[in-house]
Amino acid sequence: MKVLQLGPDNWADHYELPEEMKWEFNDFPPKKKHSYDVVIVNGENQLADEDWQKLQWLVDPYHVLYSPKTVDQLIPAARHFLKCQAAVPIQDDPQTVIDYLPRRYFFGQSGIRFLPSSLMPMMDRLSAYEMLDSGHVIFKTDTHGQWLSLGTYKMGLFLDPNKLIKLWLAYQAEGLAIRLRVFIQPAGGDGDPNESFILDASSPEELQLPIKMVDYNRYANISLEVKGAGTLKLGILHSRWGREGYGEFIAGGQRIVDLTTREDIAYFCNPGDLKPPLNVYFSGARSLEGFEAFPMFRYAKAPAILFTDMRLEVGQFYTTSHMEDEIKRVIKAYLKKLGFDESQLIMNGISMGTYPAIRLGAQLGAYAINVAKPLAGLGLIAQRGRLERPFGFETIFDIDNQLVDRLENEQLSQLDKDFWKDFNQCDLSKTRLFVAYMKDDDYDNQAIEHFRNSPAVARAREFASRGFAGHHNDDPSVNYWFANRLHQMLTHDFGRKE
Repeated sequence: MKVLQLGPDNWADHYELPEEMKWEFNDFPPKKKHSYDVVIVNGENQLADEDWQKLQWLVDPYHVLYSPKTVDQLIPAARHFLKCQAAVPIQDDPQTVIDYLPRRYFFGQSGIRFLPSSLMPMMDRLSAYEMLDSGHVIFKTDTHGQWLSLGTYKMGLFLDPNKLIKLWLAYQAEGLAIRLRVFIQPAGGDGDPNESFILDASSPEELQLPIKMVDYNRYANISLEVKGAGTLKLGILHSRWGREGYGEFIAGGQRIVDLTTREDIAYFCNPGDLKPPLNVYFSGARSLEGFEAFPMFRYAKAPAILFTDMRLEVGQFYTTSHMEDEIKRVIKAYLKKLGFDESQLIMNGISMGTYPAIRLGAQLGAYAINVAKPLAGLGLIAQRGRLERPFGFETIFDIDNQLVDRLENEQLSQLDKDFWKDFNQCDLSKTRLFVAYMKDDDYDNQAIEHFRNSPAVARAREFASRGFAGHHNDDPSVNYWFANRLHQMLTHDFGRKE
């Protein structure tokens, strides 16, 4: 870990540093340019205005710590740097700050799902059992006032060395209290009952495993326990790397939680240089939870919001009215914070991420909607699944199961009709649309025709499309076209340098 401290007194002379930590004190710019994992600003220093501008792009936002008591000692360029980096105020003593840096500001992200179908239920303790889809199972039971195990997850949880692990369980319960019992085993196996602990699954916060960080492999087995008489609709159990409250997946990441279902999506606001436009990007389907495209939008230097959908097996297209409303609330709040309006908003998405970019971008009247491999016909994708692309994307049935009453042709067709009806009623007169598509897309092969026939698109400020030969994932050139349109807008429409 590379740490740069800027201030009047070198902490390395007074406090103990971890062996793997490389500490630099007021050495900027260095002889050889390099990036930093963390920058600590705790007082007056010799950096000039241009130095602060250079440093901004050598450390990620939210990875800058500062002493609130010494802000008035800093030059305006330094204070602007802290704002651009969404700097975090230091609240602990220097030794505590140093000790916790590797736990909070490490590189990378990780999150995995345990589907309810991977729970081995104890059938003799159930009065009813129904699998709704791969992401939801219903149990009915009466424990007669005792805590009883309802089952154990088949897969053991790998506890990454030197990482804090958090758990989050999505569920809905009536008449039942829910908790998790976790068994820790250093060398694998079934877990040691003497090395177990209980987590209250009803907590509104993610459950951090109360175990010490170690540098060797460990495993955990997880059992689901209930108490009472009633019904449990069990969703997905999530395991994620934790940062002790300093970010979801990456430093600065936040969650939107549906309090009814306890299902969540995450977002990350990158302040960039605080100048227009605001880019919003929706991650595509991901089996490993986390954000995508961070380097791309960090390189663009403009403010950006990244969204990622952790529901079901690979995401849920950012659907449900609650989640859509919350996503729009986050976007509007960040626009207001930056002093921007919708004429300075670009909505971006690839594949699964195109659905919210198109739908919400149109509703918000964004300056531009920029998408590649559009997937708007969620009903159509399911309908094509049986004969045209069997076993290719079975998760679509789970996704649609959250949106329609029955998985029948009539309901699936109506789902798509409603999407385009809502889209066609939006005012796109100030919106530019860029759509890159695959000519033989084996998911949604009708999206481009809907765009071309849309009365809303006919009234749009601009509509440009480009087709590429092949199926959905055949040619990465479609993504390059998407990236080039974004670059073109940033440079020509918003006056950003090459």
